[in-house]
Amino acid sequence: MAANWRDDWKEDLAKMLVWGLIGGLCVAGIVLLLGNGRDFWTVLKPGYDVEYLMENGGAREGMHVTGQVPYVYDCFANLSDFDGKDISGYYYALPTLDGMLILEVPESRYEAMETLWEETWQYMSDGILPASPVPVEGYVTSAKGRLPYLLAEYLRDGLEYSQEEVDAMGEPLMIVYATEKLRRARIYAPVGMILLTSGILLTILYLFLRKRYVEKEIEE
Repeated sequence: MAANWRDDWKEDLAKMLVWGLIGGLCVAGIVLLLGNGRDFWTVLKPGYDVEYLMENGGAREGMHVTGQVPYVYDCFANLSDFDGKDISGYYYALPTLDGMLILEVPESRYEAMETLWEETWQYMSDGILPASPVPVEGYVTSAKGRLPYLLAEYLRDGLEYSQEEVDAMGEPLMIVYATEKLRRARIYAPVGMILLTSGILLTILYLFLRKRYVEKEIEE
């Protein structure tokens, strides 16, 4: 009887370890996929060059954008314009053939964007092309909240567009700078797929072996 108790205890422990391993793999895989799946889907889409979109227009919501920003208009808003908290994002106007795009960049890219803006301003004054394009990778989404209003205000007051010209541009789209997020998604989403697939395969294998074991015991 003592031997049977030890055998049952070992069997129960083995089951707990196996299901713990399988559960851990599945949970880790699901967490990584939920956290990076949308960005990974963006990465899988063909990348549209941001300079091409600026010169030819045609930006659409959901596009994957890559390349270098060759010139830029002023920063017309930052996050402090919305919630009064510490600034962590800046919004620039990008002129395009069919209107105006908004480029959202994090604080880490602020100095590079300001340098490009100064060179753009110099280009408009003396014709010297900007020498410091800013690399960008991200995606296109619709501008929400107060951003359309702030952009329209900047176009009217800062660039002297008429209200009719601003209205003709329609609802603005925004390129979200997401280089770091997309880089993480390229790594973590496939890892999540591997972990989840491993958990599923181990579950199938364990159930198959368990069935064989039970059938063998019945035969004996």
